[in-house]
Amino acid sequence: MIAEEARRGARTGGLTATLTAMHATLADRVLPCGPTGCCVLPEPALHDAGRVWTGDTVAALDPAAVERLGTVETPDGRLAAARYRGAPGPAGAPAPWPDWLAALAGLRLGLSEALLDVTVAHLGDRRVGDTPLLLQQMIKGALADAVTEQIEVKVRLTGTPPPAGSLAWLHRQITTADRMLLRLLGASGFTADGPGAVVDASELLADAWIGGEEWTP
Repeated sequence: MIAEEARRGARTGGLTATLTAMHATLADRVLPCGPTGCCVLPEPALHDAGRVWTGDTVAALDPAAVERLGTVETPDGRLAAARYRGAPGPAGAPAPWPDWLAALAGLRLGLSEALLDVTVAHLGDRRVGDTPLLLQQMIKGALADAVTEQIEVKVRLTGTPPPAGSLAWLHRQITTADRMLLRLLGASGFTADGPGAVVDASELLADAWIGGEEWTP
């Protein structure tokens, strides 16, 4: 799945459905793991895998080496977090790592754009005196900053996927935009069933496949 398809799917269909569709495009029933062996996928993907990405290559998977870390709750379905602890096997074909990270960035960008829609609607419904919050200069400036981050990511994802190192930076830009928008939502952005749950899950995807703080249940 290309980044633009993932972006459109996530914006309208949500995280879990889009991630499921992304995984379905991978050959060999593979378990795609990040640099620390971690992944966050729909539950069936953990049971059906026959091969695994270890580093930049595809190799045979040892089912006993798949360690369940916990679950990630999202508004449109539960995901499973896991880590592959198997020893690297004989290297097979190169893993399509940049393509996967680009599609993942597209997915996260679509979720961020959906968050922007929610934020704009929220601010438009609230007023200070006779003025909607959406029209206050400070609010408009914060929205503009978030949209700028999103546009930069979208432009970089157009066409051939950039190198993996650049993609890691794009994921950080998406996280920055999401956190800007959550602050504009105030307390409503951080409730258990609010937009913050999707943002949290989105960041966990980046942590699993880009690196960063380890995921803990």
